Amino acid sequence: MIAAPALRSFLLLLLVSALLSGCASLLKPWQTPEVALLQLQPKALGLTRQVLIATLAVRNPNDRTLPIKAMTYHIGLEGQDVAEGGGALAQQIPPFGEATVEVEVNGSVLTLLRQLPALALKQQPLAWSIAGTVTIADGMLTLPYRYAGKIDARQLRTGSK
Repeated sequence: MIAAPALRSFLLLLLVSALLSGCASLLKPWQTPEVALLQLQPKALGLTRQVLIATLAVRNPNDRTLPIKAMTYHIGLEGQDVAEGGGALAQQIPPFGEATVEVEVNGSVLTLLRQLPALALKQQPLAWSIAGTVTIADGMLTLPYRYAGKIDARQLRTGSK
């Protein structure tokens, strides 16, 4: 039979070992999620306020669930900033998974009035860019992101793909 002090030392060693292995997984660095613009639709266009709905694809490149608590966004079309925004976003993206999220963004009145109608009439794909931050881990960690791609101009009018 093992003596009580030896048993306590053994159990303490097991507990410390388990805690350290659990902490190691917490210290593993997060990879930045991949964010793509799928659609940009007007919600409310007025003289004082322009609200757009941006549909984003967010892909988790990590081997564990990505617990997004908030995001910020700066969206550009054809090299011009057209919208920005941010706020709370309770989204759990599974490991190596993807989720589609719709977020409200505020448009720049001068850019929208000047650019959006002409862009919506274009026949060729438009260059888009998006940059911002993703806040995870109960607000304790912020990851920056920046991506670019092409979007069909029809997705600015009707949402068709």
